[in-house]
Amino acid sequence: MTNLRSLLGSLCISLCSASFAQSIDLKGVYQLAVKNDPQISAAQAAFNAQSEVVPQARAGLLPGISISANYQDITSPSLREFNPLTGVTLFEDTTTINESWQAGVVQPLIRMDRWYQYQQSKSIKAQAQASYTAEELALIVRVAASYLAILEAHDGLGSANAERNAVKRQLEQVQQRFDVGLVAITDVLESTASFDASTVNVIEAEGAQARSFEPLMRLTGQSFNAVHALTADFPVRHPEPNNEEAWVDAALKKNTTIIASRAAVAAAEKQASISKSRHLPTLDASISYSSQTSKNPSAFQTNRSDTEVYGLQLTLPIYSGGGTRSAVRQSEYRLIEAKETLDLALRQVSENVRALFTAINTDVARVKANLRGIESSRSALEATETGYEVGTRNIVDVLLAQQRLYFSEFQFASARYRYINDTLRLKELIGHLTAEDLYELNRFTDVSNPVEQVNPLTR
Repeated sequence: MTNLRSLLGSLCISLCSASFAQSIDLKGVYQLAVKNDPQISAAQAAFNAQSEVVPQARAGLLPGISISANYQDITSPSLREFNPLTGVTLFEDTTTINESWQAGVVQPLIRMDRWYQYQQSKSIKAQAQASYTAEELALIVRVAASYLAILEAHDGLGSANAERNAVKRQLEQVQQRFDVGLVAITDVLESTASFDASTVNVIEAEGAQARSFEPLMRLTGQSFNAVHALTADFPVRHPEPNNEEAWVDAALKKNTTIIASRAAVAAAEKQASISKSRHLPTLDASISYSSQTSKNPSAFQTNRSDTEVYGLQLTLPIYSGGGTRSAVRQSEYRLIEAKETLDLALRQVSENVRALFTAINTDVARVKANLRGIESSRSALEATETGYEVGTRNIVDVLLAQQRLYFSEFQFASARYRYINDTLRLKELIGHLTAEDLYELNRFTDVSNPVEQVNPLTR
């Protein structure tokens, strides 16, 4: 019996530990996403691959060193002696051994195409760095959006449940009044229809809440069934500075898309220089040393020769079938494309910053208005219920007042989440978003208020 109790106790502890391990906060989601998100891992690999263009291009400016060796063992029959009495010719194999090796160094002296290629590689790496930084910032936004989507879905479920419970209580009261002849059957039918509709809303909200946890699996590679809700004291403030042009100016300097586009323009300019430089002569210096040995063991002969060669090679392109001119025109078109893409990025980023700046100020006003709307809806519901008690309002009025209250509460919660997402996206646009912004938000999560994933199948 004691062993059974111990086993059950251990099982209980294990289950509790497993349940706890499946709960996570915003900081934990981000830290796991940095390690396990496939999108950021692919971006890291892409950046590492693009960074290799710099040493590859640098190699074209450095000396090339090569060593080669050759060994030959040649055996051939040779006439040695003829015996006229027997008519037999005696042959003896002759062996010749040839050994040689060569070492050489080639140093490019004038290679303008390679020099421009090296300069281009730096721009390509800068472009790759900006693109990877953009993915890092986007990961922060994706983590926050996924986490807040769970909270919003949970709030929607809570609002739906609250509405259904209120409608259920109202239905019970109407049924009691109908039983004593105080209300008509139409009141019962309307309350029943409203309850059925609220039940459907709860079912849909449960499905949405359960599905809202799925992005965590995609981000972290792990499954969680609970997160922490936000506290009520989370601050909602206007942007600082509350100056639209200041945010636009910051974005034009630090936005990752703009930085990548500027680097692309620089790379395109260098590509145009590379194409044009193929009309220019090239000059290489070379030094080589070779040694060759030939041995004839049968004749006890050894011949050896050593050679040193110092040279300059000048190459002047004359005609390439029009390929070089075509490459020049192509690179010029690519440069125009890169400049237009940069101009587009400048306009889009400026537009997006202005839109988000306005949206955040709107979010702040919306949160305050929704908070006042909750108080107004609650007062309206109380007044409507009182009117229904004295016979001046009907059941439909009460049900509508209840719906308005719960909708106001849901709108308030949604407005807060929208404010957070818009604020993070604005910081992303100006390139000032960091993990500390998530950690600061995480300070307002309530460990004692878990948001657990529901299981609609248990209904």
